[in-house]
Amino acid sequence: MSVRPTNQWLNNFNNVRKGHNEKNLEEIQCTLLCHPLKDVFIDLSPEEIQYNLQQNGLFQVHEEVAVDELEKEHVWEIVQKEFERLKKQWNGPDVPIYIFPITLEQSQTRKNGVAYPNAVFLFIARGLEKEELKALLAHEYNHVCRLQYVNKTLDEMTLRDSLILEGLAECAVEELYGDKWLAPWLKHYSKKEVLKIWQVNFLPVLDIQGVQNHIEFLYGGKLPKWIGYCIGYEIVRTYKKNFPKGKLYLKSAQEIVAGSDFPLQ
Repeated sequence: MSVRPTNQWLNNFNNVRKGHNEKNLEEIQCTLLCHPLKDVFIDLSPEEIQYNLQQNGLFQVHEEVAVDELEKEHVWEIVQKEFERLKKQWNGPDVPIYIFPITLEQSQTRKNGVAYPNAVFLFIARGLEKEELKALLAHEYNHVCRLQYVNKTLDEMTLRDSLILEGLAECAVEELYGDKWLAPWLKHYSKKEVLKIWQVNFLPVLDIQGVQNHIEFLYGGKLPKWIGYCIGYEIVRTYKKNFPKGKLYLKSAQEIVAGSDFPLQ
């Protein structure tokens, strides 16, 4: 079973934290939710795991943990069934999937996912539509499949790799569930704007390694917000337009960029 029983962990957390003051809640969360993840994050302490998960959307210890409502929505069952379908369709690896409530600080997005070569984490609010939940899983699990094919450590990944990683995941969501569940920021910029930013800001630095060094390019800051996601999606989308046949996930990042509408000079 790939979807781990985090609903049981969360129920345990709710029971144990009753009667404890807020001072102890961080320790309780760390013990009950992060200690079991030491096999995923081999080089991190439980406290470092907790910080990492909180940065990606794990609920804050004082927030409500509505496990009952998520269970009534059959979240764990839906994710398990869709994972089995995607795994067969993509011939992907069997990795553990961990589902947790998302922090209220991300109440607008209502969902977030993180993929590692050996695990997927989904942070969700209650009330997500079924297809929305499936699309979130597909985006993250597509990352796992691509990382398996690329066979690089996260430190070895180039910016080119990261752009294609995100583009492939969004195109997979579009193909499986329709454009309704594409990330909304993919339509923030015109193709003309995206191509200009590509040539000025991305083309000279495509070989920068280490996913931590790609954050500015993907999410923006000095660059426009989410611009790397937009560029990655457009590269893969236009490659698919130009070369509609073949298994896209087995193409190298270099080949996909070269076959897209994004010039290399």
